[in-house]
Amino acid sequence: MKIKGQRVFLRDFIHEDIEDMIEWQTIETEWCQWDAPWEMEEEEPFNADAYRARMTESLSRERDPDRLRYGFQLCVDDETKKHIGWVNAYFIDENYRYIKGKGNLTIGNDIPDMASRRKGYATEAWRLYIRYLLDHGIKEIYTQTWSGNVRVLGLMNKIGFIECYREKDFRTVRGQLFDGLTLKLNVDSFIMNQ
Repeated sequence: MKIKGQRVFLRDFIHEDIEDMIEWQTIETEWCQWDAPWEMEEEEPFNADAYRARMTESLSRERDPDRLRYGFQLCVDDETKKHIGWVNAYFIDENYRYIKGKGNLTIGNDIPDMASRRKGYATEAWRLYIRYLLDHGIKEIYTQTWSGNVRVLGLMNKIGFIECYREKDFRTVRGQLFDGLTLKLNVDSFIMNQ
């Protein structure tokens, strides 16, 4: 599946993306300082061979082409079709904590390719993905970040997210305490500004 915007497009994960993802987990990791930087300390080290095997196996499975996608790869819509990142979804419970399985749909976005940042690609990608989710019957959309991630907070505000929960001094990032933030999309505002 492919969702085309004006300057970017979203598409399903393909085999060629595996090596990009490995590079972004092992070499070009600056993005990890902004997207849940505490996870670098909490998670097991990334295993490129295991990831490559898992994703190759996943791509070999047949899937319903009409299924709801919980993520897309983000590419620049020019002659290069450069893969620059992704949008994804996960679930949180009524206490705004990550859960496996169904709950409140929560979206995220990453552009590890530093040369592709600050060009409006993330804004367009989120708008495309949110429109896709709304068109597929999702009624409520959340997102989460931490209070030190100022750039993404600006993006969330521009898209139409409103803070609905704050956990004071939730995370330590580079030796400083920050609040954990959950924001909920104001769907009416989002639709009106499209």
